[in-house]
Amino acid sequence: MKVILTQDVAKIGKSGEMKTVADGFATNFLIPQKLAVPAAGGAYRAWQHDIASREEKRNRERAESEIAATRIASTTLTMGVKVGDGGKLYGSITAKDIADALGRRGIEVDRHKIELDEPLKSLGTYKVAIKVFSGMTPEVTVVVEPKG
Repeated sequence: MKVILTQDVAKIGKSGEMKTVADGFATNFLIPQKLAVPAAGGAYRAWQHDIASREEKRNRERAESEIAATRIASTTLTMGVKVGDGGKLYGSITAKDIADALGRRGIEVDRHKIELDEPLKSLGTYKVAIKVFSGMTPEVTVVVEPKG
């Protein structure tokens, strides 16, 4: 029997997938537990429409991500910080600081997507990768210089 899964089912598949399962398994377990619906008539057409709309949404997100990636790659952030003796910074530049600086330039980025192993603690120029979409990680240039 063909069913469309409404939730993830271990060893069967993920939500939204169409699977062929034994009739008894479908009628006695999957359907009563509301884990699946029969893939017949309206449910099948709705499933096909859902797949098409999901694909369209993914393509739109990819296009938006490509635009954001080019903006990020062409951006140079200059961070002015207080500096002590020997070029040591008071404090450090964190992923949150970089996300805030990008936000001020109109590029919204989640700080968790910024690949910064440890905060920047010295003067210099750094390339910091940012995950925008799967397979897209543009690098923003961060220049850390003394304030004033």
